[in-house]
Amino acid sequence: MTMTTPSPMRVDIARQPDMLAAFAARAEGFAALGRKVLAPGDGGRLWITGCGDGLFAAIAASRWATECGLDWRPIGAMDMVLAAHRLRPSDRVIAISMSGNVDRTVEAARAVAAAGVTMLALVNGNGGRLGEIAGAKISLDLADIAPFLCGTASYTATLTALLALAAGAAGRNPPDLAAPIAAQRAALAASDDAFAGLAVPTGVRVLSADNDIGTAQYGTAKFVELTRIPAWSGELEEFAHSQYWAMPTQDLVVVLAGDAALAAYADESCAALGELEVATLAIDTLSTPVARATRHITLPDVPPSLFALAACVPLQILANTLARASGLDPDTRTHLKSDAQRFKVSRMLTRRSLLGTGA
Repeated sequence: MTMTTPSPMRVDIARQPDMLAAFAARAEGFAALGRKVLAPGDGGRLWITGCGDGLFAAIAASRWATECGLDWRPIGAMDMVLAAHRLRPSDRVIAISMSGNVDRTVEAARAVAAAGVTMLALVNGNGGRLGEIAGAKISLDLADIAPFLCGTASYTATLTALLALAAGAAGRNPPDLAAPIAAQRAALAASDDAFAGLAVPTGVRVLSADNDIGTAQYGTAKFVELTRIPAWSGELEEFAHSQYWAMPTQDLVVVLAGDAALAAYADESCAALGELEVATLAIDTLSTPVARATRHITLPDVPPSLFALAACVPLQILANTLARASGLDPDTRTHLKSDAQRFKVSRMLTRRSLLGTGA
């Protein structure tokens, strides 16, 4: 009998519901640290800084944090470097980096520390250089499935941790994860059938609004990391004013709709794009249908503020599917490292401490 080795990336994607269930046991610990370290003073704001997936997760968490009553400010690490001198003593900062060694996030943390503002590092492991700078740190303690995988479970864990930290900072309880877990399981069960027969598009556009712009940006990053397909994210309305005019009609447009009002606008957009025979994919819920999209991943109902925890799963599977359909291996991403000069420059741009290590 022939044994097939499971795809590490698919294993990483598939473990997310169980990981969320396990996180529920730790959520109060994250919330307690949020109460202790992150509750802003009078007039204070809670800034969340990082790069890539960390920043996307901070944006995706913004609706929940705002509903908790926080003045929640996601900000890129570069912008934090430039703006740290304007922080108030009553502000608090979360700096995110799984390795703790992303150059700009480390610089941002140094700038925050120099401003004398209370800061917590959200990391995975010992926290590297970031962990040495921040006054407090907490680790996701999420074991890697394989080296050099793109972030899937780590993204969901980061987002979940931010939701719990925000709840604590606001004096609230962590969110109930039952609905997002059920929605993730539904996404895992439905995605492969939904993507069957999907032709490799000339480009992918991931559109949404509000906090799910973070999810759209996250999904786009997965296409960039796993495929050579051009990919963009954008706000649903602004797409029509900018990207649309240069978009090949063979592109795939993905809309994320976990909010009823947004779903109505997304449905109108999908109907309009259908006039040009542009393929559209809606990731929606039973209560937020985008009926006129070409394809659907319809999830069980989940609160809009937690929709991001589930909507990321079909995007991960779609990126994995298109990578394989393009002849690339999403488990090793050798197409990135095989271009030695481009890989070296990527480290020069973001992680100089890793130059020459092959990591």
